[in-house]
Amino acid sequence: MKRLLTCIFLLILPAMFSCEHNGNNANGQDSPQYDAIFFGDSITANWVKESRGHPAFFDDNNFLCLGFSGKTTAYMKSIFKAVTDKRPRQLVILGGTNDIAMNDGVYVSAGEIRDNIAWMASEASGLGIRVILCSVLPSRYFSWATSVHPENLIVELNTLLKALSDENGYAYADYHSALSDSENGLSSQYTNDGCHPNKDGYTVMEGIILPILKSEL
Repeated sequence: MKRLLTCIFLLILPAMFSCEHNGNNANGQDSPQYDAIFFGDSITANWVKESRGHPAFFDDNNFLCLGFSGKTTAYMKSIFKAVTDKRPRQLVILGGTNDIAMNDGVYVSAGEIRDNIAWMASEASGLGIRVILCSVLPSRYFSWATSVHPENLIVELNTLLKALSDENGYAYADYHSALSDSENGLSSQYTNDGCHPNKDGYTVMEGIILPILKSEL
C-alpha cells in the first residue's frame, strides 16, 4: 500500500484530486454531485484501475473513487472536508488497513481506528449524506509490514464498526465474511498478494455494496 497506487493525487484544491467521470450533475450547489463517493486507501484506489479493478463500476453508476494509497484513517480525517465538499448523496468509508500496518510508525488500536471512522461518519451524516461503513478486508499478511499479524485485529475492528453502524443507523457492507478463508485471511481466489483484491474480489465486493447503495436511490 505504500506504493503510489492512488486513483487520484491530493493537491491544494479539492477539484484537483478526484477521478471525475462523465455523467456528473455538477451544477447547483445544493443537489448531490455523485450518487456515491468511495473513500479509502489503495483497496479503494485500485478498484477504479483497469488493470486491477473495474472502472466501469464507477462510470456506470455515477460513483466517484477517492482512494489514497498507504494512508491511514487519521489522514482520511485530515482531508475529510474536501471529500464532503464534492456533495455525494452517499459516502462509502473503507479504512483501517494501514493503521493496523502501522504506516504512520505507531501502533493504533482498534478502538482508535473506530473513533476516527466514527468522526467521519458523524460529520457526513450531519451534512445529510447517507453513510455506509465497510468492514476491513481480511488479511493474514502485509507485504510491506511483515512483522504485523493483522487477522485478529481486523476481526476486532470489524466488530466495533458493525456495532457503530447499528448504534447510529449507518448501513454496513460486510466484505470480510464474503472474502475470508478459514483462517481469516483473504481467500486466494480473490487476491494476488494476500491483502488487495483482484478483479474477482472486486466483483464480490460490488455484489455486496451495489444493492445497499441502490436501495436509497
